[in-house]
Formats: sequence, structure tokens, C-alpha cells
Amino acid sequence: MKMYVIKIALRGVSPMIWRRLRIPGHTSLADFHHVIQIVFNWDSEHLHRFHIYGKDYGIAYVGGPSFSDDAHSVFIDDFGFDVGDRFVYEYNFFES
Repeated sequence: MKMYVIKIALRGVSPMIWRRLRIPGHTSLADFHHVIQIVFNWDSEHLHRFHIYGKDYGIAYVGGPSFSDDAHSVFIDDFGFDVGDRFVYEYNFFES
């Protein structure tokens, strides 16, 4: 099983707040969202999305954006990430 070491850093915060996670490649983006919520002690009350390789992924909610792919069916392994690759997880669209 492939494991990914992913560093998550909050933008625009000083001093820097970050977490380093080991995530199995078979983790869905929906599950990864829940992991991020737990490690930052957030309560999943805001809309969110992942922006990976020019495309947005997320869980569609009533009144929120829709996505062409179901985040429960898209897995970390699907992207073929390499060392140094980056992507954005945006949580709370009003705060950027």
C-alpha cells in the first residue's frame, strides 16, 4: 500500500500553523477532508474544495457548488503525486 506524507500549512497565518500527515493512497478526498477537519479541530461547518491539477473536487451540499466527480470516489492515488507536488484545500470560501 502506497503512503503519502502530506504537509498542510495554513496560508496567511503567523506564526505558521501546519500539520504533517501520513495518508494511505486509497484514502478518498471525502475522507481526507474529514481527516483535515479532525487534525485542525475544525467542525466542518464551512464549504470546502480541493484544487488539484487545475480541477476542483469536493462534496456537494445544497446551496453550495457542485463538482463533476464524487469526492467519495476520487482517491489520493488517482493523482500520481510526486515529491514536491502541491494542491490547495480551501475551507470556508469567505475567508480565502
